[in-house]
Amino acid sequence: MGAAGEVQEALVGSLVLNRFLIERRIGSGGFGVVYEAWDGRLERPVAVKAIEQRGEAGRRVLREAQAAARLNHPGIVTLYELGEEDGNALLVSELVEGSTLARLAHAGELSDREIGEIGADLCEALDHAHSRGVVHRDIKPQNVQVTETDGEPHAKLMDFGIAHLADDSPLTAPGDIVGTLAYMSPEQAEGRPAGPEADVYSLALVLYECWSGENPHRRANPAATARAIGARTRPLRRLRGDLPRELTESVDGCLASRPSRRLSLEDLGTAIEDSLELLADHPQATNRGHLGTRLGALALAVALGAWLALGHGILLP
Repeated sequence: MGAAGEVQEALVGSLVLNRFLIERRIGSGGFGVVYEAWDGRLERPVAVKAIEQRGEAGRRVLREAQAAARLNHPGIVTLYELGEEDGNALLVSELVEGSTLARLAHAGELSDREIGEIGADLCEALDHAHSRGVVHRDIKPQNVQVTETDGEPHAKLMDFGIAHLADDSPLTAPGDIVGTLAYMSPEQAEGRPAGPEADVYSLALVLYECWSGENPHRRANPAATARAIGARTRPLRRLRGDLPRELTESVDGCLASRPSRRLSLEDLGTAIEDSLELLADHPQATNRGHLGTRLGALALAVALGAWLALGHGILLP
């Protein structure tokens, strides 16, 4: 473990801001490490993100706090407090029980209807953010936490670390690229200004992936992925012809390469809401993505067995 990792792990068991007892590390991302902690004053669990306040990272933690402070919506993780201690900026927020959309989708645990309900929640959360001048710019399954209430899934959007505030000066210079490549809009990938339409594009990519089992941009390496962004995407309708036509056409309509030609967030949300009762309510365990993963693993196992049978040695990373 490097020096930075040792410092991060050293926070476990410590009391920060004279109030929050760090209990365990639960994740990392958005320039920081996230811990589960106990709020001794209000006696409740919280999440604490610790970010080293150096250069760009220090400016981004302030940006995240500014963005989150504008927002008050059940579909967005609530920020409680911002502080600084021992060179770390500390963001204290709501601790959301549940799993990320990334994990649930990868495991094939979500039904088509549950994916639709999550998508509807995210449309409402983003509409709230956009109405207050906040563009997330990093919509991806890893930044969506899914909880369950009365048997129904509910999504919460988190990590506004690279959010853009409409009335503030940008942190990035023209041509800079921020975000997660496989979920970027073409304008983001080219370093051009990214407005609300960029979030719509990224959300449509997330839903496309959840319903089809594949991300149409992801390739074997970053360079190939970058080249795929903005290219004509195979329509979701061809992969999931069993889904309502209005729904698949709306997702496809949000993936236009030019922002001005994309459907609006409202259009997407309406199509999802109108389709919910028509969506299957049992997990699609054999969708193309997960089935392909299993078949690929089987093929690899057969190939390795044949290789070993010939007396060759294999070194796996």
